[in-house]
Amino acid sequence: MKKLFWVFVISVSFHNGFSQTTEEKIAKLTCDCLSKKAEITDEIYTSCVSESMTEIVMADKDTKVRESINTVEGIQSLFKKTAEILSKTCGKITTKPVISNPSPFYTDSKNEQAQNSYIIAKDFMRDQKYELAIESFQMALKKDSKFVLALDDIAMCYRQLKDYDNAIKYYKKSLEIYPEGDFALVNIGVVYSLKTDYKTAITYYEKLIKSDPNNAEGFFGAGKNYLTLNDSEKALDNIFKAHRIYTIGKSDYTKDTEQIIGAIYQKMKSENKEDLFKKVAEKNDIKIE
Repeated sequence: MKKLFWVFVISVSFHNGFSQTTEEKIAKLTCDCLSKKAEITDEIYTSCVSESMTEIVMADKDTKVRESINTVEGIQSLFKKTAEILSKTCGKITTKPVISNPSPFYTDSKNEQAQNSYIIAKDFMRDQKYELAIESFQMALKKDSKFVLALDDIAMCYRQLKDYDNAIKYYKKSLEIYPEGDFALVNIGVVYSLKTDYKTAITYYEKLIKSDPNNAEGFFGAGKNYLTLNDSEKALDNIFKAHRIYTIGKSDYTKDTEQIIGAIYQKMKSENKEDLFKKVAEKNDIKIE
């Protein structure tokens, strides 16, 4: 499995007009920020936009402008408009994927018999014939016991059959071989959640966050489980982080994070914890008055 990390390459030439909109002011400040960076990852790009947005909006005397970042929708709108202006005015902005070395574990088996059994198992899996798929995956694993893809997929089959204990057993076998395996870390977290063992689920999501802080699934999974445990502060912090990554990637999951953020706000408001909500928002570079 290859992971893509987006790097922004910038040539600066920002047009200075006599009268600028809020978005144009944010874009100019962002462009200045980006021009000082030797290499720009999506995290640095977002940081420059967020810091510039906060500085410009909070300095504006117009209350309507300041109110524009009081909601997730307002922040998203500003972010989107700023990005559009940046692409037109901040010189030539292009993106190119920097491909990390592919994992040596998310690959086909070098054992031909194991690989053939795996291919057959995947066909059964696609047809939702999970019991037959498990038999074929077992055959693959007898020929190659360290075949991580087969371990992950047999665990998924057991999960589909609601045999959560066996699913966990095989995800753990996978993680013994490849501790940073994002597929196994996400899905073992899901299985523990299904078993209502939310604390254990969080430990696996946090392992994913540690090994891959650009993977929104770690923050999203941890946030949902913290919310179930009634820890609104940690839930909100994680969901804000997931939302930011999903927004950058233009993922449809932003709708899910928006709904969860709204639910957390209502919960914290009913508990008279609006100040804490604002504190966590500010920690994530989201200013709320």
